[in-house]
Amino acid sequence: MFNIESLAVYPIKSIKGIPLHSSVVNLSGLAHDRRYMVTDTSGNMITARTQPTLTLVHPVIHDNGSITLTHPKMTSTLELRASSFESSYNETAVFKQPVKGQKTKSQADEWFSELLGTPVNLLFFGENSQRFTSRRPESPVAFADGYPFLLTNTASLEELNRTTEIDIDMRRFRSNIVVSGAEAFEEDSWKIIQIGEVKFENVKPCARCKFTTIDPDTAEQNKLAEPLRTLAKFRKLDKKGVTFGVNLIALNEGQIKQGDKVEIIEYQTPEAYLDKR
Repeated sequence: MFNIESLAVYPIKSIKGIPLHSSVVNLSGLAHDRRYMVTDTSGNMITARTQPTLTLVHPVIHDNGSITLTHPKMTSTLELRASSFESSYNETAVFKQPVKGQKTKSQADEWFSELLGTPVNLLFFGENSQRFTSRRPESPVAFADGYPFLLTNTASLEELNRTTEIDIDMRRFRSNIVVSGAEAFEEDSWKIIQIGEVKFENVKPCARCKFTTIDPDTAEQNKLAEPLRTLAKFRKLDKKGVTFGVNLIALNEGQIKQGDKVEIIEYQTPEAYLDKR
C-alpha cells in the first residue's frame, strides 16, 4: 500500500518549507504554496540558485492567513497580510514565462533588500495574476518553477543515497507530496493517481538543478555537487537533464492529508534510464 508520508508548502519561492498534516488542493497548487516571489527592481526572478540564503528564511502561517518571516541574519521579523498589499502589479517572469505579480508593501521590499544586500521587490500571486503550465495550458500554476505539484518517493531517495558521497535529505528536493510504500522510482510509471479527494495526473519527470546541492540547514552548496553528481549517473535523460520526482497537475480540487492512501488509477510506460553507476 502506498501512503502520503509528508506534505509541505513553500509560501515564498526558495524559502524553507512548512510541513503540514493536511492541505487544501487548488488547481494552481497546495494552499499557500509559492504564492510569493522575490525579484530585482527590473522584475527578474531571484531564487536560491543565486541567493542561497533565501533557503534559511523561516515562515509561519497563522490561522488568519498572514505569514511571519524570520532569518538568522535578520534582527527584525516580517509580517505579510494580503489584505494590506498594494493594488498595483509588476511585470515579471518565471523562466521567461511572463506573469504579473502584485506589489506587497515597502517593508517587505526593504526586509528582503537588507537580507540579500541588493534592492529587490517581494511580489504576490494576486487576483489579477495569471499563469499556466506549458504542457497543460489549461492548468494554472502560481510561482512554482513549472508545475503546481511535485511528488517524490522515500524509496527513490534511499536508492539515491545508496551510492551518494554524502547522505541526502529529502528537503533538498522541495517536494509538496512525499510517498512511502512504493518501490524505488515506481512513481515514474504512475499516470493518474487518487489521493484523498483529489485526482492527480503525472505530467513529466522533474528535471533537477544546482538548487538540490544547497544544504537546507546551512545554505552552503555541496562541493561534490551532490546529489546531481550521482543522479547524473543513473537518472539522466537526453535533452531533459537529470530527474528526480514527478511533476503533477490536479484534475479537481479537494483536500489531502498525511497518511492518505495513494491509489494508482492508470499506469504509463516510464522513461528508460541507463544506470552507469
